[in-house]
Amino acid sequence: MLRRAAVLVAALGGSASGAAPITGSTPADEDMVVALAHGSTLICSGAIIGPHAVLTAAHCLVDSSLPDVVEGAAVATGTHHRVVAAFVHPDYDADTFDHDIAVVIVDSELAGAPQPFATTLPPGVVVGGTMRVLGYGWTVANDPLPAERRGGTSRIDAVDSLRIRSSAAPSQACEGDSGGPALVDGSVVGVASSGDVNCTQFARHTRVDAHAAFVADVLARTAAGGAKPGDRCWYDANCETGSCVQALDEPRWSFCSPPCDDGACPAGLACIVDGNQEERCRHPWPSPGADRHACNSDEDCASDLCVAPAGESQAVCATRCFSDLPGFDCPVNTVCRDAADGTEACFAIESDAGGCRVAPGDDGALLAFGVIGLTALVVRRRAA
Repeated sequence: MLRRAAVLVAALGGSASGAAPITGSTPADEDMVVALAHGSTLICSGAIIGPHAVLTAAHCLVDSSLPDVVEGAAVATGTHHRVVAAFVHPDYDADTFDHDIAVVIVDSELAGAPQPFATTLPPGVVVGGTMRVLGYGWTVANDPLPAERRGGTSRIDAVDSLRIRSSAAPSQACEGDSGGPALVDGSVVGVASSGDVNCTQFARHTRVDAHAAFVADVLARTAAGGAKPGDRCWYDANCETGSCVQALDEPRWSFCSPPCDDGACPAGLACIVDGNQEERCRHPWPSPGADRHACNSDEDCASDLCVAPAGESQAVCATRCFSDLPGFDCPVNTVCRDAADGTEACFAIESDAGGCRVAPGDDGALLAFGVIGLTALVVRRRAA
């Protein structure tokens, strides 16, 4: 992302300071530092903070398809892991880069040992102090060389409530280092976010301790064995029991589904036979997050839309439609009609109560310096 952030960085930059622009770095052997890439194309950097979890920058997740996590000294020869979820901080601002932090989850266990992250600001994070910065980005502005893992030392110039600002000493985060870690006393204190276009004057890292509660919550919900039967899940080992299985009526979301026990299932689940004639304990229709399920906010819905029909108070997950435009057909058994917010959405044609059929809701999940921070971002709040 840092590479595509160049426009914004230029607006922040000035004349070159002459500092060694990582820039001024050497090859790094810290295997907790990883790349985010599409094939061999570098998108961002990151740090392993759990067996399946990587800390990175929110602005790194702008593409409609999630990048792979790549372990190894070089992107071209590294081991790829499929990203199955992206959790972006809910307060991330694509204009200011406030709260520019995210966690991505991979389905296969990462080989690198997780690095501790700061939950409070370490004493070493002070103006005049130093931090180790790491990533796969440019070693000089417009670097043509293949992306490789490198590291160096930066000087801390300022610390505010959200960021750490630094300059080269002699190293500085540059394009491609977005999402990469800054280390002090062995813990990740910052996530590379933005800097000047020439990588010679300053870089800004998002403070991890200021967002530690968000990171810890994501790790808890996505940890191996952390999801109970019926809970949202992202990979099989995430489930305490059973497998992580797509909902039959909403393939974008998956839930922990144990086998039926002589037709019996945990509370809230039903023994349902799928298209492969396999009996599993699943949510009855409509499943959480699926259209027609009761909801409290957009984050409760795979469609990102929670709205009530016009004249009704109960909001449900729905799909946006436009009756005056062709090509916006509603799913089977739904019709495009007025919503309570003045827009239109696809609602059930009929129900027992004369409105939309609903079911109890559950908690939704957040989905969701590639080139040091610098393009506007479309936030993925939840994973497929």
